[in-house]
Amino acid sequence: MSALSTVTAPKTLREKGADSFHAVLGTVLTAALDAALEAGDHPKAITIINRGFAEGTPQLGCALLCRAIEVVGAARTWTVQLAPQTTIRQRQG
Repeated sequence: MSALSTVTAPKTLREKGADSFHAVLGTVLTAALDAALEAGDHPKAITIINRGFAEGTPQLGCALLCRAIEVVGAARTWTVQLAPQTTIRQRQG
């Protein structure tokens, strides 16, 4: 019996760039969230979490939300607004 191995295709330059962007964005938003939570600025914290969802990935938004819940506690009600996926309109002309 032979073991099946999965072959993954190498990432494209665009995929590598997106990974790099999301890593930097995650670092910046996490630092900003920590500062907002330390200052007790919950509206700013919610804005940062929303940016994580909107400009980052669902995983980033969830990670930021979980971080806020860990710091503040589950007793606070967190309301985040998920932005609809954007579509790129083709220019006609």
